[in-house]
Amino acid sequence: MAERMTLAAMPRVVLGKKVARLRRAGKLPANVYGKGLDSVAVELDAREFGRILKVGGTRSLYDLKVEGEGGSRPVVLRGLSRAHGTGVPIHVDFYQVDPTKPIQATVQLHFVGVAPAVQDLAGTLVQSLETVVVRCYPLAIPESLEVDLSRLVNFETSLTVGDLVAPEGVEITTDPSVFIASVAPPRIRLETDAE
Repeated sequence: MAERMTLAAMPRVVLGKKVARLRRAGKLPANVYGKGLDSVAVELDAREFGRILKVGGTRSLYDLKVEGEGGSRPVVLRGLSRAHGTGVPIHVDFYQVDPTKPIQATVQLHFVGVAPAVQDLAGTLVQSLETVVVRCYPLAIPESLEVDLSRLVNFETSLTVGDLVAPEGVEITTDPSVFIASVAPPRIRLETDAE
């Protein structure tokens, strides 16, 4: 697992529709909640959050350090609202996890190698899955799981979730029969002479 990144936050007193003022000042409103915890309103530097999000992604575990609190909080992103649906982040929900209890997380699949059926037989790689769900302790969430494409030697071979190898302490909970990738044979176009 990659080293956790730290997000700096400050307690937020501006609530409701007044948060538009925060956004204009370059701040990002956020909430932190967790099992058995009261929700806490915080604000982050919007530019710094955007930079860290590009590096760590939306599935990583972060250390949230709130000014005035003794330590940091291990959190995952539970909700990310963007302007007009795809624009800059306008609100974030963090879920504080207990490092001593397993959680479910979504992990990206990382495709490695070259499929011989693509390289030698001119087939087309067909991928139908990009992520899987795993169950493990928060500090053991893998950055990604590798999918070895070199096993696709012909058009009859396919890869499923059951073919994935998870690190020790990580259980893949996605159905093992779910299809990940295969190679489709090339299309042959028959040309006929026009009279």
